[in-house]
Amino acid sequence: MPLRPGASFFGSSLTGCRVLQAGGAAKRLLALAAFGACAFDAGGELTFGELRFVDVAQPAGLEFTHRNGMTGKLWLAEIVGAGAAVFDFDGDGRLDVWLVQGGPLANRADELPSDQLYRNVSAGDGLRFENVTLQSGVEANGYGMGMATGDIDNDGDLDVFLANFGTNQLFENSGRGRFRDITAKSGLGGPSEWSVSASFADFDNDGRLDLYVGNYLHFSLANHKDCRDTASRLGYCAPDAYHPVPDRLYRNLGKGRFAEITASSGIATAAPGGALGVVAEDFDGDGRLDIYVANDGVANHLWLHRASEGNTLRFVNDAMLAGVALNGNGAAEASMGVDAEDFDQDCDVDLFLTHLGTETNTLYINHGGWFADASNRAGIAASSGPYTGFGTAWFDADNDGDLDLFSANGAVRAVAAQRDAGAPYPLRERNQIWLNDGRGRYREAHGGPAFDLVEVSRGAAFGDLDNDGDTDIVVTNSNGPVRLYRNDSNAGSRQAAWLGLELRAGHAKLTTGTLVQLEADTCRRHRVATDGSYASANDPRIVFGLGDNATPRTVQVVWPSGVEERFGPLAANRYHLLREGAAGD
Repeated sequence: MPLRPGASFFGSSLTGCRVLQAGGAAKRLLALAAFGACAFDAGGELTFGELRFVDVAQPAGLEFTHRNGMTGKLWLAEIVGAGAAVFDFDGDGRLDVWLVQGGPLANRADELPSDQLYRNVSAGDGLRFENVTLQSGVEANGYGMGMATGDIDNDGDLDVFLANFGTNQLFENSGRGRFRDITAKSGLGGPSEWSVSASFADFDNDGRLDLYVGNYLHFSLANHKDCRDTASRLGYCAPDAYHPVPDRLYRNLGKGRFAEITASSGIATAAPGGALGVVAEDFDGDGRLDIYVANDGVANHLWLHRASEGNTLRFVNDAMLAGVALNGNGAAEASMGVDAEDFDQDCDVDLFLTHLGTETNTLYINHGGWFADASNRAGIAASSGPYTGFGTAWFDADNDGDLDLFSANGAVRAVAAQRDAGAPYPLRERNQIWLNDGRGRYREAHGGPAFDLVEVSRGAAFGDLDNDGDTDIVVTNSNGPVRLYRNDSNAGSRQAAWLGLELRAGHAKLTTGTLVQLEADTCRRHRVATDGSYASANDPRIVFGLGDNATPRTVQVVWPSGVEERFGPLAANRYHLLREGAAGD
């Protein structure tokens, strides 16, 4: 529910910390007993379902500022921004943060800034991070854009793919708190292109994660163009000033090696679209993972996975027939961020996309394989119209059992008032959050102090960084500081219940693609994934909001192998580790 009339979150204070309880002896609890989550005392407390997000990046130790390399020449790459990842790289049960850096666009022969990796070292006194970039072996000083995480070698930890304006990189996680750059042997380093988003998923069901890479435009400093607005003022060019770059699909061959299969899979049959967002899901309900690609200013792509022939994957672009290539008015939009979830709980996967200001964000409802633009009816269109959205996700912000929406906003055309005031980077906008009323309609809410910031936001990575059962957000800003939106919405006396799950096959393998359903709630299900949003990677764990019902719940799990198992009853308000083949333990 939205804020009470007259409710105020300002001047509130943190008054202590609660310790997460261990419990659940049969399952490993991810939240360590010493890992505290500070309780929030609003002095006129939050009531059940209200929202409060607070930026705690700087006090938590996330001291990072993105550099876009702007010099006044208005190079297009300056405004695209970069993403982030939240993932537990060292296996201690706490989410760490990887932040993508840009740097100079010209004179890159000089010493260059690098991506930064922060280890979560919280231990009862709130969120705390330490910079471990050097000791972790991370040397990522390309002009970074986005990233994807996935366990490419099935050793139980998450590896990292970096999408760059230039040569991409692949970092193998050694499992000892260190990474090794295996780009040279992987086959993912070339050609040098402008990649933005990517998705790890096992498309051929061979037990290894494959990789889809979304590429953007043929832009370089050498082919830069001067573009002007209707008043003949110089500004950043629109994407149609440059030719788009084809996307690429890679099959995982094992041992850190990938082979490009873009042509043989059918992906090359569609005209390049200038991809900015990528998400893998089963959109037609046939049990195979498909790919949706958010393109900038042209028709989007829906790659449906058809039956493979021998060792060959086959995809066909069905976006136009399915109704997700264009909006409901038949117009292509400037799509940036994307997410896929069954938000209306009718057992098929819907789509949400963020767009350029004046276009509105778009919500497509899935009706069994064909989609309808429900942006107006759902209450999204009018409120999103004035803003340009990038990072996004469906997530249960208040743990009431339905999925809410977030959009990280920042303009790509100069905001008149900021330009006239002489701002050097006049693209600042506020971010937005919408609450689901439980009947499939959304109303924009004030999300607390973090939503009063006005910046050029781009990437958004979602996960429970303090292990208190609600989803926090890491927001990146183009040419600005990172923000950590800690979710304090569930900290009053009437806390919503939740159920957290980590899924593993055997003792190691991280099971991207596993489908989990709450028993007795037929269509309340989520797939284990880290992709979606914009240029960012999310927490692979699953959290179900349970509202005011803290009764232990049973879940049904469909593993990528096809094996189905029931686990439970599982106690609420804690994380559980579920292993394939261990349902009876």
